[in-house]
Amino acid sequence: MNKDEAKESIVVQNPIICKEQFENGSEFKTCLKDYDFFELKSLDDKTLYRNDNNPSEFIFTDFNGDGFLDIELHFMTNVPEVNELLIFNPKSKSFIEIENFSNFPASTKIKNTNYYYSYHRSGCADSNWDSDLFYLKENKAVKIGNIHTIECDNENDNGIYIYKVKEENKKQLKLIPIEKKDFENKWEFIEQYWTENYKKFE
Repeated sequence: MNKDEAKESIVVQNPIICKEQFENGSEFKTCLKDYDFFELKSLDDKTLYRNDNNPSEFIFTDFNGDGFLDIELHFMTNVPEVNELLIFNPKSKSFIEIENFSNFPASTKIKNTNYYYSYHRSGCADSNWDSDLFYLKENKAVKIGNIHTIECDNENDNGIYIYKVKEENKKQLKLIPIEKKDFENKWEFIEQYWTENYKKFE
């Protein structure tokens, strides 16, 4: 295969796919080149938003539960479910990027609230981990709580540390001791704790 044939093969394998979309009563185009870029355009090809962080795919989803579809960009990373988010604004009929949303992997909405919680590994083969409580304000995700858990065999401070967060300041609210390798129900704990206690962080 010569050089020109190789280039042609690459183009065919990873094309730019553009589609006209009609969502939320608005018409626009989405363009994706896998592991390269995502672009949001008007029907006359004006660029409304562009992401060059090598997204692998995008989906329409009602992330904030307001009845309008938002756009989630997905990526292949070492940390699972590090996404970027465009929230649809029904007043301006446009998508607004949440600037720091990638700081909150695997985000889940707490039912019947405007709060969310995330999860990410923090070392020691996922034995140490964090979950953050946050809400969306304008174009940012605002962190107000943190669960930092240490349960690694070689750690001296095993426990579940719960903090109230305001900007750069953290205040420890609670420490729950745990035995080494004895915390098997973390997913249930995270969901239950934030669902029952989010009001303490308002």
